[in-house]
Amino acid sequence: MRSDRSLDAYPGWLQDVVHQSSERRLAVANHELWRVLADGSFAPHAHRNLVVGFWPLVDCFPQFLALNILKTNTCRDAGINGSRAWLAKNLQIEQRHAQWFLDWGEAFGTPRDEMFDGARPVEMTAITDWCWHVCQHGELADAMAATNYAIEGVTGEWTPRVAHSEAYQSRLVTTDLKKGMRWLRVHADYDDAHPWEALSLIGQLLGPDPAPERIESVRAAIWKTYELYRIGCDVALERVPQPRVRANGQRAATAPASATA
Repeated sequence: MRSDRSLDAYPGWLQDVVHQSSERRLAVANHELWRVLADGSFAPHAHRNLVVGFWPLVDCFPQFLALNILKTNTCRDAGINGSRAWLAKNLQIEQRHAQWFLDWGEAFGTPRDEMFDGARPVEMTAITDWCWHVCQHGELADAMAATNYAIEGVTGEWTPRVAHSEAYQSRLVTTDLKKGMRWLRVHADYDDAHPWEALSLIGQLLGPDPAPERIESVRAAIWKTYELYRIGCDVALERVPQPRVRANGQRAATAPASATA
């Protein structure tokens, strides 16, 4: 999501929410993790933590859309109808993105089995738990704000820096650059419209003058997403793997300290 996109077409209350969320958004978009990736100075454990820790979020993203579709039905409400059609259209797209994310991890040395079953820092799974909760139990506008706007939007901000970095590409462990970089490049170059479309639908769902508590609920959903995303980035960068010890006292393969499967 490009930060210079005009907000003039959106209701005033929604413009305010976006502006009030900017500090939290930038804490994710400008995180140190993306800098070390872009300049090629990242430690292998940071990249491993990134793809293993955030894999559940990517894997579940199509399911988040499906949970939100369950909140809709064809009716006279343009916001509901528009959201239903938009979510259905994007569900298959997100499924392809999940496959490309696995390709990305493999291209930089993390096997699929490790992304599926490897121990991951519990702090990095909190954002997945939150998104599942809000998509299953929250209002449609809140759920779309947390996932389709906040997550997709800020991901579209940090990915160009990494995707177009020659220093980062030099760390590939495979020769298939196109396949290995596809997830990054799609989010860097082609997903710009998605968060803004989601924001427009949120505006339609709640109208030009929603109750203050509904505005606060949307704002809180966005803020929580950004905060958990930032925490996940912190942990990916800082959590240094520690050797695990088997019952016989021998050292086993390493895993992030204080990790959970």
